[in-house]
Amino acid sequence: MNYEQQLNAFYDQLETEPLSTAGIAVWHALMQVYKKAGWKNPFTVAVSVVTLKAGITERHFFLVRKELVEKGYLTYESRKGRQAAIYCLTPLTEPHSHKTAVNRTYNADNTTVNSTSNSTDNRSLLVKELNKDFNKNINKDNNPFRFYEENGFGMLSPFISESINAWIIDHTFIEPEAVIIEAMKISLMQNVRTWSYVMKILQDWSSKGIQTLADVHAEQERRKQKVAAYHMKKKGEQAHENAKRTSTPDYSSYDFGF
Repeated sequence: MNYEQQLNAFYDQLETEPLSTAGIAVWHALMQVYKKAGWKNPFTVAVSVVTLKAGITERHFFLVRKELVEKGYLTYESRKGRQAAIYCLTPLTEPHSHKTAVNRTYNADNTTVNSTSNSTDNRSLLVKELNKDFNKNINKDNNPFRFYEENGFGMLSPFISESINAWIIDHTFIEPEAVIIEAMKISLMQNVRTWSYVMKILQDWSSKGIQTLADVHAEQERRKQKVAAYHMKKKGEQAHENAKRTSTPDYSSYDFGF
């Protein structure tokens, strides 16, 4: 499978089959596992691994997985006992592949059941349940993807979306969404609207061990104090220099009587 083509097709499909932010994160996490497995479809992965990569709770994961199945992004087969489920990601680059992929899914007894993706009532209930659970962790004001587009950085390309998602799921920050948005705010205050500039800010914070929004604010306060101290020092040096010049005798207009 061509990773770049699959990624581009994924974001194209989001235009017609939108996912929650958690859904996007879980899809990317499964894609990473799929890639590591050598593009072998189907593949197995433990729930704990996916939740760690996606940065969500186990309870939330099962809701998101259901969303991904109903919208045609994957199928899966649960297995008895503590065995990891078997996943099959839909090859989105193939025409109409998402329509055939949702025709089957599995219950805990490995019995094939019909998909309910065409049921408006079921989908509505699912969306409500997803939104209720997801909004506990993130809302529209804490969504870096939305913030990027709504504040003049430009349209989200697959590359930028992947990069933002990578910062969210790699556990560099404890509060990744809030920290990424704060970096974008600082970029805006500097009148720079590029993702590369935001990345430099994030990399700087990462190197300093900053993990939360409180850490960011503390670092900003330290920088302000450092800058203020620098200006005070320069002001003191300038005042001292001015005082030296004033105290030096000026004989240029003195009449010595010669």
